[in-house]
Amino acid sequence: MAIPADPVRRSARVLLVDEDERVLLCFNHGSVARGEDSYFTVGGGVEEGESLAEAAAREVFEETGLRVEPGALGAVVCRREGAWRSNSGTRYRAEEHYFLLRVDRFEPDPGGLEDGEQDEILRCEWLSLADLESTDAIVFPIGLAGLLKRLLAGERPETPIELPWVDLT
Repeated sequence: MAIPADPVRRSARVLLVDEDERVLLCFNHGSVARGEDSYFTVGGGVEEGESLAEAAAREVFEETGLRVEPGALGAVVCRREGAWRSNSGTRYRAEEHYFLLRVDRFEPDPGGLEDGEQDEILRCEWLSLADLESTDAIVFPIGLAGLLKRLLAGERPETPIELPWVDLT
């Protein structure tokens, strides 16, 4: 008997970078990486009928209050995939797609968070590359500081950069 494959969860995420080259990340304690502080990018699951850019724009608004036009996001700059287990124990095959968007710094308004997200996103913070490299918290995706260095130096990949998947749940 064949073991059924884990359902695929596609997500669209956005690297929001301000004029001081700080990236906006969400902070969590305990539910993203059990018992650990962690930072992760703005974004979430792609709903049926949405393009990656539409999902990314929707998630930016829900999590930060910033309205973004899907067309302003450009091409996917990075991706990663791997096995993931939700807080409820459901296993997924995650496919994450990342956009880069330069924005003027703003104060995030998490008023659009859904019930489950309110437990996962304790706050959003603007972090510099030095902050990313010195924090004791886990930063998702793994390798974000190196990716940002490349992108902020002007690299625009023809195909999305592949980052490794590390499951710390």
